[in-house]
Amino acid sequence: MQIVLEKPDLKVLDVRTQVFVENLLNRSVRFDILATDSMGAKLNVEVQRSDKGAGRKRARYNSSMMDANLLRKGEDFDKLPETWVIFIAENDVMGKGLPLYSIERCFLGTGERFEEVKQLKADRSA
Repeated sequence: MQIVLEKPDLKVLDVRTQVFVENLLNRSVRFDILATDSMGAKLNVEVQRSDKGAGRKRARYNSSMMDANLLRKGEDFDKLPETWVIFIAENDVMGKGLPLYSIERCFLGTGERFEEVKQLKADRSA
């Protein structure tokens, strides 16, 4: 994980396998690996042998299910930890010939990362 996330100081504190997260109204998920690092970030690692099931929308859904289950009722959204969804696939499912694809949310108009803008806003109010 240190190499994939380019975080040589990454320390994983907790690892659970085959974690079932129930969604009472819609589709539930089973995470292959759910881990917590020393900074409190949550990591979902999926090992995918088949190209089917390693798609973008599954990664998006896994991310949303992680977020939906990380806050208790009434907790402030600022308590939501950083999350990572990592798919380790046998084949290049994106088809661009790269060994690693890093994807982040950003503002299309400025190119700023979602978290950077949040941090800038917080810095200005200080």
